[in-house]
Amino acid sequence: MARRIESVLVLGARGALGSRVARQLRAGLAGARVLVASRAGEAALGPGARRADVRDEASLARALDGVELVVNAVGPYAYDPAPIVRACLAARAAYVDLAEEPAFTAALYRAVAAGADAADAVFVPGCSTVPGLVEVVAQAFAPLAGLACVDAWLSLGSANPASAGLLAGLLHPLGRPAPDGEVWFGRVVAHEVAGRRLAFGRYPSGLPRERLRVGARELPLRFHAGFDRALLTRALRLAAPALARLPSSSAPALARALAPAARVARLVGTPRGALLVEARDTAGRRLGGVE
Repeated sequence: MARRIESVLVLGARGALGSRVARQLRAGLAGARVLVASRAGEAALGPGARRADVRDEASLARALDGVELVVNAVGPYAYDPAPIVRACLAARAAYVDLAEEPAFTAALYRAVAAGADAADAVFVPGCSTVPGLVEVVAQAFAPLAGLACVDAWLSLGSANPASAGLLAGLLHPLGRPAPDGEVWFGRVVAHEVAGRRLAFGRYPSGLPRERLRVGARELPLRFHAGFDRALLTRALRLAAPALARLPSSSAPALARALAPAARVARLVGTPRGALLVEARDTAGRRLGGVE
């Protein structure tokens, strides 16, 4: 029988994503105590908020007191998750995050495996919307004969607001190596999505090793992302080599510096986004698609 969750802590509740997660949990978990935390604690989030830094295990241990489930919304996910893992193991709290960064997920699994008492631990990383949608939609391809791989194309509406955390997460993988030897946003390709010919670059899907399960099979996934304005997508391609030479720790500062440019991009973009998932055979021929 499933156990009812009585207390949830949202890490990163000061950010755009974390604050939204906290609101959704309060609306959806009737009777549960939804706690919020950030590095500034009550100074930023008001009375009752807890102070927690994802890099400081002592602060995490204090913040997790009496908590059954931790939702980690602290992005970009370019830090070591080991302190959070150890704090969750010590508090016997379940863990969920919204990461789309494969390196973060791999590091989290390593930290869990190194835990002294991880046998009954519950860790569910990578619960971001897009990877979940791709996996669910791709199940429609299970009966197809000759299915060899899945392509996904995500077009982002550039008129939608983008927080500094979202920008930092978007920029961090650019120019870095993909598991198959390609480079994230190493080139831009055109593809028709939502009735328009749009520009896309290869981008991490958030799924382990860029593979997904379709029925009983595990297949390679080639995920692509781009904006509704080709100029913005091509700008990311041009910036990718320089971004790859920067340390991961510089992503938040760079995102803050680019925030004014993102606000300008909103003036020329649209709010419309689209996701196209396609099935392909070994020769690359399209077997079907869901948009």
